[in-house]
Amino acid sequence: MQDSLPFLAAPHDALRQGLVTLKDGAAVSHPVEQIQQMAGPAGEQSRLEMLRNVYGTALPARMQIEKQILDRHERLPGLPSSKLGLEAMTGALEDFGFESYLGLPQDSEAPQPDLHSQMEQRLGMAGGTKPMARGLPM
Repeated sequence: MQDSLPFLAAPHDALRQGLVTLKDGAAVSHPVEQIQQMAGPAGEQSRLEMLRNVYGTALPARMQIEKQILDRHERLPGLPSSKLGLEAMTGALEDFGFESYLGLPQDSEAPQPDLHSQMEQRLGMAGGTKPMARGLPM
């Protein structure tokens, strides 16, 4: 005979997963929240399929090419690249989430590296600068 009963599930780790509350398991999400979670990439694909059926294959292809062009646009290192055109095209300008006001690089307390070191890193010359020898052999 056994002196203990077997676990039906793994014991809850309160340090890693937080305290257990029955409210978390019983809460039903709002139907609009479920629709928004499902409308990510699947919504974009269904939108492109609808445009393909209505206007032909040229319009969705053109929109995808424009999206790729606007996504490639970058500024020099050290200058923030907002990709405003891509946000306007995809409709991301209307979304206001935590990333809209938290975690901006210009608000960081860490000092920003200078433009020259960032360009050297991008071009593969980030081996560091060598001290000047003033014409003397080293």
